[in-house]
Amino acid sequence: MFTPRNRGRMFALFRHPIERAVSLFHFVQDTHWRNKQTFQQDLADLTIEDYFRGGIAENNWMTRFLTGELIKGELDEYDLDLAKEILRRKCLIGLLKEKGESFARVETYFGWHLKSEADRECHEKKLDWLWPLKHRHEDVQEGTELWDLIMRQNVYDVQLYEYAQLLFKEQAQFFQSDIR
Repeated sequence: MFTPRNRGRMFALFRHPIERAVSLFHFVQDTHWRNKQTFQQDLADLTIEDYFRGGIAENNWMTRFLTGELIKGELDEYDLDLAKEILRRKCLIGLLKEKGESFARVETYFGWHLKSEADRECHEKKLDWLWPLKHRHEDVQEGTELWDLIMRQNVYDVQLYEYAQLLFKEQAQFFQSDIR
């Protein structure tokens, strides 16, 4: 199945970790804590600041996920370096802020083609963000107290994201010829 020409590779669509963490807070609050079937009074009115101060927010989730260190206490540079190496060797990088290019790369790399009108419609919806669980919320501005609070919980993920952006640029070479 896998050969030097047909290598196994995962793909991931990366979003800035602070944007991701803010979005996750609002998503969980709206769909679980305030939902009548899963309502949790103590969390329904929790502010995002209290969420990140209280120790229940995600902490370098992507670095932990890639390295398998989900329950380890504090991460360190070794964990970050390992996560970077996993991305470099095994991942086709996509960026949410470059979603059209990212989708095109994944389709090209894996030889995927839209075969029907339903496929094209689904593809267009994903590219245009027309999905039902999209939550609107205010962005957190860099340099604010809230940004810094979230950043302290995601220092390694921010560095990993910056590395993913570099890899995204480097991987453009995969699509200049038929290299896979």
